[in-house]
Amino acid sequence: MTQQQEERKEALADSLRDLLKHEAIEKVTVDQICQGAKVHRSTFYRYFTDKYDLMYYSFERLMIARIDENNVIDSIIEIIVNDKELFRNVSINNNNGTLFWMMVKMLSCQLLKADEEGRLHSIGWVQRAIESSTNKELTAKMISGACLTLMFEWIDSNYQMSPKELSEFVKNMKHL
Repeated sequence: MTQQQEERKEALADSLRDLLKHEAIEKVTVDQICQGAKVHRSTFYRYFTDKYDLMYYSFERLMIARIDENNVIDSIIEIIVNDKELFRNVSINNNNGTLFWMMVKMLSCQLLKADEEGRLHSIGWVQRAIESSTNKELTAKMISGACLTLMFEWIDSNYQMSPKELSEFVKNMKHL
């Protein structure tokens, strides 16, 4: 892919993320995304099948770029805190669970990678659960789903816990 093509894809992703700070994905149109990115509709469809395909690409790039592989939980909390409006609109104000499942997939991949590289020591219960599992992939998805449900509940409660309290809560869960 050429640099210009990469730049167009990034412009579309940035445009979608900007729009999601103000409204739910269901209300965002491809035309709005294209206007924000200053590209034609045909350019959008050259790279993406629909706005959900773009959302997956956009969040994958955002999450992968910002997740600290040595501190997955804290970096996800930080990502959410830095983009509160965006995460409210894609989690609470969203009738489609697409983002949740995308994030489960991304987080479980990060957990499995961290396990393979011996970097889960900061979250002992996660390390023990994955290492002792007969199905590590399924265990990582289960843990990811539980953690993300907690994150989405945190968003829904209007961030009643501080980021530090939430981080400590997740890290100190001993028994699931």
